[in-house]
Amino acid sequence: MKALFLADLYQMKMHFKYYGFFVLLSAVIAVGGGIGGVGGMGMFFPIYAVLMCSVLGTSLMQLDEQSRWNIYVQALPCSRRDQVSSKYAVTLACTGAVWVLFLLIYTALALAGYMDWSLVLALGELLLLIGLLAPSISLPPMFRWGSAKGRVIYVVLVVVLASGMGATFSAPDMAGGAVELPGPVAAALTVLVPVALFAGSWALSVRWYEKREL
Repeated sequence: MKALFLADLYQMKMHFKYYGFFVLLSAVIAVGGGIGGVGGMGMFFPIYAVLMCSVLGTSLMQLDEQSRWNIYVQALPCSRRDQVSSKYAVTLACTGAVWVLFLLIYTALALAGYMDWSLVLALGELLLLIGLLAPSISLPPMFRWGSAKGRVIYVVLVVVLASGMGATFSAPDMAGGAVELPGPVAAALTVLVPVALFAGSWALSVRWYEKREL
């Protein structure tokens, strides 16, 4: 899998150089927003930066199918599990690096007195949720049906999930009957749930790709 991982990194370096510039720009905006006391104003760019990195695996899959690398790689001494794991590993490495970067920025702002620690925790949880949830939903359909059909299924799933969540939380009987969990429990669930979904998505993609006919 190491060779496939390095190959994906070379692909990123060739086709997605602007990602690094956008991440640095987002970091500068996050610092400026925190110092200026308008941390929420600069949150769009960090969120978008994490989201961009979280879908790198799907972008790499599209490039593989366009060049038919996904066919040629079958002749190499690597399993389909390795091929799937490479995409998940690249996604996790890039998303994790960007998440750590912004977490360090928010921590530095909190130490300097520009941001509350509760906000640092909330933003860290939000970026982690976004960074792991997007690939958890998008990658399995693409490994099962290919990038074209998988992208359509991904959009449909996102619309259905967003609509269902919106309808659930806007229902009148939910407004006063929501169960409030203790802070530490809610924080733990916010971290553990996306991690568990990512791990489950990884295993599902391996299973589906091993059964797929190319």
